[in-house]
Amino acid sequence: MQPWRTLASRPLLDRRPWLTVWEEDVQLPNGQQITGYIRTAARDFAMVFALGADGLVPLVRQYKHGTGADSLDLPAGYLDPDETPLAAAQRELREETGLVADHWQALGHLVIDTNRAGVRAHIYLARDVRQEGDPHLDPTEALELSFHTPAQLRELVRRGEIDSLASVTGIMLALDLL
Repeated sequence: MQPWRTLASRPLLDRRPWLTVWEEDVQLPNGQQITGYIRTAARDFAMVFALGADGLVPLVRQYKHGTGADSLDLPAGYLDPDETPLAAAQRELREETGLVADHWQALGHLVIDTNRAGVRAHIYLARDVRQEGDPHLDPTEALELSFHTPAQLRELVRRGEIDSLASVTGIMLALDLL
């Protein structure tokens, strides 16, 4: 496949590190041109399917302003500058749940919206997680922590109670390995 050629690029919004938006005039390989194609950039994030020795997996419920509703998700968070995805996954699991693990497996990194940006969700499976303290939430976070069996997770996904693309994918990738 041939890439599109950018003819012009204009910034529209710069709210780094959260979001930048710009428009581009592009030419497709067949010669057709698109004026004002919208592109975005945001931060990558890490997400963790954390399996305890008891067979339970933590989920966090929190309000998400983008949807205007509560969301039930795997523990997750943005990568800090110069932080590896694995380090971010380990940090976020500890911060949001107080859990730690010695055994980590990368399940993949997924592009969330290939039409607009290259933002990636880096998904990990952490096995034999154990409690090592209390959660340490950011001032902007208010989370409810709950624990579920793999069968319960499948049912939550099936009923649409977990509807985040990254969480659903992370759950299904991890369940495939259990």
